[in-house]
Amino acid sequence: MPPTPSGRPTWRRALHALVLGYGVVATLALAVVLGSTDAHAVGYVLGLFALWWLAPALLLVPVTTAARWWWSAAAVAAPAVAAGAVFVPYALHRVDPVDRARDLRVATFNTSSHRGAEGLAELVRTAAPDVLALQEVAPDQRAGYEARYGAQYPYRSWSATSSQGDGDAVWSRFPLTSVVPVTGLPAGARPADVVTLDVDGRPVAVVSVHQASPCLFCSARAVARSPAGSTGNAARVRVAEAHRFAEIAAQRRAAGQAVVVAGDLNSAEFNEPLRELRSHGLLDAHRAVGTQPGLTRGASPGFARVDVVLVAGFDPVDTFEGAPGGSTHSPVVADLAWPR
Repeated sequence: MPPTPSGRPTWRRALHALVLGYGVVATLALAVVLGSTDAHAVGYVLGLFALWWLAPALLLVPVTTAARWWWSAAAVAAPAVAAGAVFVPYALHRVDPVDRARDLRVATFNTSSHRGAEGLAELVRTAAPDVLALQEVAPDQRAGYEARYGAQYPYRSWSATSSQGDGDAVWSRFPLTSVVPVTGLPAGARPADVVTLDVDGRPVAVVSVHQASPCLFCSARAVARSPAGSTGNAARVRVAEAHRFAEIAAQRRAAGQAVVVAGDLNSAEFNEPLRELRSHGLLDAHRAVGTQPGLTRGASPGFARVDVVLVAGFDPVDTFEGAPGGSTHSPVVADLAWPR
């Protein structure tokens, strides 16, 4: 005779309760992330770390089904679907990789000012991107970079220095035809430029972006010094920035230009800015062809994919991450092809 529920081993009951509790909490957290905006600090943090707390659901689906823990299986269903939407494409890309030659190699790298100089040298040496979108370049680094990389990247554009004392840059092997400052950004946003390149006779608009930094766990004094203010306000700034960059990308595409928006979004897969940018026609190169989560923030493997290459008018062929070399970010390299 099979054992009654009350006769089950204590460890099985405890494990069942633990899985059920995880499923309920993860489902509620997912509802908060998808149903709220990043302006709420809790929603922002949950979205930033979502891959970590969603991933267990993928493993628990077969376990709960095999054990016939139907309530637990139901509880982990929504988190498992959300995790699958992120992780499954990576496996599919491995099975069916894109078989096309690249026409352009683009890289983005938040160099963390002087800490990332070694990583930048490694990136240029090993990946040799055609176009580089850089963030957090200190003004006193520019002369040295000009001397060291001027021959490899004869065309360079430096953004205005932000209130944090650094700036963005676009370096290119291809000629620059115009540099236009981005207008309409919210207060607290870093300056950015639309840099237009002539890539073998075709115009390509490149924007190196570094969206507003959060001030997580900051003291009141640190929040007062932060250009974007509190975590919640910084989240609102990032959403407004993303909306403006999406508008500019749409305008440039309507004018017949290909577009690259690359940089540090300070937000991840389940945060609002990336969803905003994707919803306006920008294609996330890593999501399109990547074969691993590509967590770029923090020491390997990192805790979130906040550095992205978004494109319109290109077909992504491949993406990979480089060595940070002292930076708090890993560089992202994207191989792109002109549409057939």
